[in-house]
Amino acid sequence: MKTLSLWQPWATAIAVGSKRIETRGWATSYRGPLLIHAAKRLVKDELIYMQSCWNWCAALAPIGMRMGDGQYLWDLLPFGALIARCNLVDCVPTGSLTGDVLDVRRYADEPPIDLYSWTERMMGDFSLGRFAWMLEDVKPLLSFLHIGRQGLFEVSDEVVEQLELDTNFQDPSPKT
Repeated sequence: MKTLSLWQPWATAIAVGSKRIETRGWATSYRGPLLIHAAKRLVKDELIYMQSCWNWCAALAPIGMRMGDGQYLWDLLPFGALIARCNLVDCVPTGSLTGDVLDVRRYADEPPIDLYSWTERMMGDFSLGRFAWMLEDVKPLLSFLHIGRQGLFEVSDEVVEQLELDTNFQDPSPKT
């Protein structure tokens, strides 16, 4: 199965349903099932900064991250593992996306106040010349250690058969 490796915490944001658009500097003609791999790369200073950002705290709330709970983000995130399965339904230039797509407010289940909201625009690099990979039907997986690669790469059918869904996450879809 085609697989895309991402740095943390973006990989987990996709896995828990907080991020539905992945931005890349390159396009793909591929459409269909896609595994999300959390890269082994760990930069603690970067994660300390993200842990202090309210939008990341809200978006990653399904993994247990809360403001001031004393846990380090790198202890909560999987690294070097397959963590989600989804469908890549489209790949479009970021310049073609409208504010309606990028600025839909999303909220963590607790607390449902605006301070803990985020938008797709906050979760990616939508500058001109980049591409938006549109993801649907995201299903989190129990973390499965696996080597990542750059670009789209293949994971064998034997490995795919071993993957199990993780039922601990709820979809933080926009509330209307």
